[in-house]
Amino acid sequence: MKEPALINVRIQPKGKLSQLCLDKGLTYLQDVISYLRDLPYGRTSDKRKLELVLTEGRGTCTVKHALIVQLAFENGIRGLHLALCTYNMTETYHAEIHPILKYYGLKAIPEARCFIKYHNSIYNLAGRHQAFRPEIISEIEIAPLQIGSFKKRYHKNYIESWLQLERLHKHWSPDQIWSIREECIEAAEENWESCPQLLCCA
Repeated sequence: MKEPALINVRIQPKGKLSQLCLDKGLTYLQDVISYLRDLPYGRTSDKRKLELVLTEGRGTCTVKHALIVQLAFENGIRGLHLALCTYNMTETYHAEIHPILKYYGLKAIPEARCFIKYHNSIYNLAGRHQAFRPEIISEIEIAPLQIGSFKKRYHKNYIESWLQLERLHKHWSPDQIWSIREECIEAAEENWESCPQLLCCA
């Protein structure tokens, strides 16, 4: 996921997020992207409030990307969208989850996360590790405000379909797989310096 050829647009005080960025001395869109990359991984207290990434000083890949898209909207930047992508999370992408998958006898965990879609290409603008290239199975464009309950519902539906496809539905329920997925995220939070590739999970 290489960098898109984004025009380095100057941020204008045209909305709440734009003003917060300017207050922090973030003058251009590229300044905001660099700032978000340096923020530590962490779930904000309310992902529906994108400004909390800036005020609480942390964020996940999904909420950071949603913030970028909303900021672009406030500043009239066209062609930049939020893409909700699904892929199978394996130890190939995330070495930290190997013991968890091995314990449960699973080869993968279905994951859904948001990236940036710009002129029909997918980018990870919130991650410091650009080598991360999951094999995306599906994608849909969503609005920044859909990263809460809609994203979770979509993800759980994907898990249910995955269980049927992999013929695991007799052994695992969607809620059980979701719980294991949360274990994977928690493991990454505890060891984020040793496993930065997983920091984008939402």
